[in-house]
Amino acid sequence: MENWTLAALGAPPGGAVAGASIDALLQGLLAGRSPVRVWVAESLRPEWEDRIRATGAECRSLWLEGREVLNTLMDAASDCGPREQIWLNLDRTPTLDAMDLLTLDAFLAFAATRPHPPLVVLMRDDAPGLVRTQRLAVDRHGIALLLREGPYGACALGRPEVLASLGGAAGGNLPATFATAEGERRLLALDVDGVLIDPGRSFVEAVSAALAELAPSLAWDDEHFAAFKRVGGFNNDFRLTAGALALAEAGGLDGLRHATGKGFPHLESRIRELEPRCRDTVQKHYARTRRMERPMVSRQDLDAFPGDLAIFTGRPPDELTLAFQVLGFRIPAVADSAPHLRKPRAEGLVQLADAFRSTQVIFVGDTCDDASALRGARDLCPGVDWVFAAVGPDRQWIAGEGDLQAPRLRDLLSTLGARNPVEPRPAP
Repeated sequence: MENWTLAALGAPPGGAVAGASIDALLQGLLAGRSPVRVWVAESLRPEWEDRIRATGAECRSLWLEGREVLNTLMDAASDCGPREQIWLNLDRTPTLDAMDLLTLDAFLAFAATRPHPPLVVLMRDDAPGLVRTQRLAVDRHGIALLLREGPYGACALGRPEVLASLGGAAGGNLPATFATAEGERRLLALDVDGVLIDPGRSFVEAVSAALAELAPSLAWDDEHFAAFKRVGGFNNDFRLTAGALALAEAGGLDGLRHATGKGFPHLESRIRELEPRCRDTVQKHYARTRRMERPMVSRQDLDAFPGDLAIFTGRPPDELTLAFQVLGFRIPAVADSAPHLRKPRAEGLVQLADAFRSTQVIFVGDTCDDASALRGARDLCPGVDWVFAAVGPDRQWIAGEGDLQAPRLRDLLSTLGARNPVEPRPAP
């Protein structure tokens, strides 16, 4: 377990530790603790039963179906002895609708009252931006951890005293102490293309080559590409390519330059049908054109920001990996890996604010979809001070009243230092 590292810590009472994977995190929780029993949601059992039994613990199934979910959970908690654990799978059963959130909250409150409160491990949180399930781990009594996993590792979120006690019990495999930041917790969230990386013509050329292959007779130029970006909803270039084909089929490509920001809702079904093929074709050409990309900032430039750093990008995970190769460094990221994380939806930003326990988030972007995502986050989570910073050649067009503007991220960073913090917006 040498790869355990301290991850994002927010304002009290939250904390986090990170590992290479959920597998590594849970092995750390089991190592040295020798739990007598681990109660596991049935959907997790095929993956974990053998590994749990290898530690000497008994693995028991939890059948969480129908209307008896809360009673089943309470019965398990009542039967728990010292050092026992309950593992729940949040992305399968129970599903996270409003009633299930109340069920989980009630269960955690009940488990905290037991003579031997179990360690409750909440796994596979698939929609944190929608339901803010981190609060189940860090704002409730009892011993609870929320585990999240992404393309670049996993983290366990919980109250610092819980994480510290687990570290001691695991024989040092978890950090034993945690620092917390008093007062404001600032996060600088960054788009990739046009903010961290100058893509040059990499995506323009990849889309153009893909369309030339998929529709050789289609008249396509750079102005069409720019017009789709202005329309909004086409931050992802696989979707843009599918949108171009669908709009051409409908005879509307000639009017694209005059389209409004409402998108093309009547073509959504066809765009979804075309997107898988477009993805494969664009990626094939992007393997060549990505050599045009260059970094716009260094890690040293970013380290001047007095707060946390993260990425919110429309790139899918594999293309984000390529972006890290261009940059020469990595920072925590939310990529376009699920529909609810695709700009202009805001849940990816809320997920980052949630994970870092941020009181203020400054999101730097260069498209109207970036601006829309920030404004959506403000609506979803009004308790956070959300600030949009527009950079790039279209910054005056995409920025709204009260937004920050700068030609480049490097210029913006010089105004965000410790001596010149962004003033928090008044509470709505």
